[in-house]
Amino acid sequence: LTASGQTSWHGFAEAIFAEALAAGVLAKVPTVEAISSSEYPTPARRPSWSVLDNRRLQQDFGIELPEWQDGLKRVMGQIKN
Repeated sequence: LTASGQTSWHGFAEAIFAEALAAGVLAKVPTVEAISSSEYPTPARRPSWSVLDNRRLQQDFGIELPEWQDGLKRVMGQIKN
């Protein structure tokens, strides 16, 4: 099960740092360099693009999950406090 919305690992990292800055957890946002899957060596082969999709949950059961950004803000608020 996953929250709604899509992002890359790079986009997620940037969002975490931006939210941490806004929450006062960080004084400065570090630079995050985007790389491709092929530039990140792992024993397991990785697809060039993959996302978790919860559209069937909404279509079949009428359940809409919150956007991942909402969860990030909630967690950052917990870290701050």
